[in-house]
Amino acid sequence: METKKAILIVDDEFIILESLRAQLGRFLDEEIILEAASSGEESIEIIDYCFQNNIDLQVIISDYNLEDMKGTDLLALAHEKFPSSKKMILTGQADLDKIADFKSKIGLEECFSKPWGFEHLKQTVMSAFNPQSN
Repeated sequence: METKKAILIVDDEFIILESLRAQLGRFLDEEIILEAASSGEESIEIIDYCFQNNIDLQVIISDYNLEDMKGTDLLALAHEKFPSSKKMILTGQADLDKIADFKSKIGLEECFSKPWGFEHLKQTVMSAFNPQSN
């Protein structure tokens, strides 16, 4: 049985979350599970569920400023269970020094500024599923 693959998107702004869901849905293979969470707490539940059910969480895209935690803290928690996942931050006003420090600690594939460019997002996400295309 093949391991299921998933992407998790996290943002506490509904319009951003729905925009990401729509954009990713345009190009993702239908076999890739697209999970969405509107808080850090909800995303931790999804991460735990994926881990317990042998679902490979290959990409995690999180807003930097969630209401209940920093996106970098969320990605650090996810890293414990999915160290090889591609981790990405969305930000409108993040402290870039803190993000750079985080990148050096556990790796950060990309930091997207809001609004992000669709083609750049697509290429970055697809590289997680097709590493030979890099």
